[in-house]
Amino acid sequence: MTEPEHFDLDARVKVDKIPAEGRVVTIETDDDQRTHLADRFQVSAVNAFAATVTATRFRGGVRAQGRVTGEVVQPCVITRDPVVQKIDEPVDRVFLPGRHRADDAGAGAEVFVNLEDEDFPDYFEGDEIDLADLVMEVFALAIDLYPRAPGAHLPDGVSGDDPAEASPFAALKSLKKD
Repeated sequence: MTEPEHFDLDARVKVDKIPAEGRVVTIETDDDQRTHLADRFQVSAVNAFAATVTATRFRGGVRAQGRVTGEVVQPCVITRDPVVQKIDEPVDRVFLPGRHRADDAGAGAEVFVNLEDEDFPDYFEGDEIDLADLVMEVFALAIDLYPRAPGAHLPDGVSGDDPAEASPFAALKSLKKD
């Protein structure tokens, strides 16, 4: 599918306008936006997609925390019947100013990067952050890659794609004398 000329979830936050208590961004989608998201995520349908994220100033950058919720429909990998999946995922991401802006901040600016954390911070340029990409990423990562209808199973004698069976070592094992 080709991207439409203008697809906007209206989730931009001006960094210099974030109040001390944070700025709450709420995303609700209409039918056209959900149709676009279904094409983008390559699922049969997106029945619901919403997010509430609070952007707060955080150690020289911005921290975005909240939740992404929704519902997707996609075919079962075994029966091809529609499978509905509810999504409810937390959002927690740190955005830091781009390298040139961090250099401009000077020696007294505090920028904290926790190298033991699973997620490294994202960087932004300019004076605003668009949280739409963040919430779509969180939503997309929550979608089940191999949806299975309740009670669906492979027929007897048919095996799935077990990586252990497909490995070259499995072929060598069959040549080994017991």
